[in-house]
Amino acid sequence: MSRPPFGPVRTLAPGLAVAAGLALVAYGINRIEPRVSALIAALLLAMVVANVGGRRALLAPGARFASRRILRVGIVLLGLRISLDLIVDVGWRGVLVAVAAVAFTLPFSVWFGRRLGVSPALSLLLGAGCGICGAAAVVAMEPVAKAKDEEAGFALATVTAMGTIAMLVVPLLGTRLLDLSDGDFGLWAGGSVHEVAQVVAASAGVSAGALAVATIVKLTRVVLLVPVIVITAVIKGRASGRRGNPVPLFVVLFLGAVVIRSSGILSPSAVKHATDLDNVILAWAMAGLGLTIDVAGLRRLGGRPLLLGATASGLLALVVLGLVAATS
Repeated sequence: MSRPPFGPVRTLAPGLAVAAGLALVAYGINRIEPRVSALIAALLLAMVVANVGGRRALLAPGARFASRRILRVGIVLLGLRISLDLIVDVGWRGVLVAVAAVAFTLPFSVWFGRRLGVSPALSLLLGAGCGICGAAAVVAMEPVAKAKDEEAGFALATVTAMGTIAMLVVPLLGTRLLDLSDGDFGLWAGGSVHEVAQVVAASAGVSAGALAVATIVKLTRVVLLVPVIVITAVIKGRASGRRGNPVPLFVVLFLGAVVIRSSGILSPSAVKHATDLDNVILAWAMAGLGLTIDVAGLRRLGGRPLLLGATASGLLALVVLGLVAATS
């Protein structure tokens, strides 16, 4: 019996179409109010649609395709935002802060999560989201960590909440209580706030110098997503006895995008258009993830993962601040 024509397309189309529509709405919200992340808006809108509309089963195939396959396209394009020249410009202190943020947060999250009884996959997602680049790190690490949809959703919600708190608290403490210089503030904000958009929001009101340093440090943390994914894949591959290439193709393409940006062959306008397109694609992937999340499943995870995310975020801010003070 032959398969019906366009069967897979018909199966994927509802979820893909709804996720795409929600992504465009979220992108429009971000254009009107830049402080609202398009990725987070897409996630929240999709969760409402999936849990109120009651059509999650119909949307699930296309939604999962968006949250996994389309996501990888967005991660690749993320590399076009990063130039190696920017990392050199921030100096050794910026690189040290970025590396320390990741090197501390991930092992601590896995260790403390084990103590709290949080699943290894969720602990890893929380550590990646807090230590690397927020929502993008969570969804990029999800297939490597083999996390459930509810675990990814909980990690995204927690990382977003903690990043928002950091976005509001870091400027108040850095400028009023600690009286940090613009450069030191940029190092602290770029090393401890989770999302790129949140880093920009936290530092833009301080000074142009603080904004420049904070953004470059944050993008340096984004680059570290590559070795973290590779190392995690290798460790999990050995633990399960699997063989083969542990490096996902999208990681290789991400590095290729960084090389292209660093070569200078792209004009500033081309980079801007690629960044705008990437925001839409990542929002599409986030909407796909949101359409698969059962809110009741989030509640069953309990308060321990939230405690883990809050503790990791708070200690990250203290570790980075200590490094900034020690090297100033």
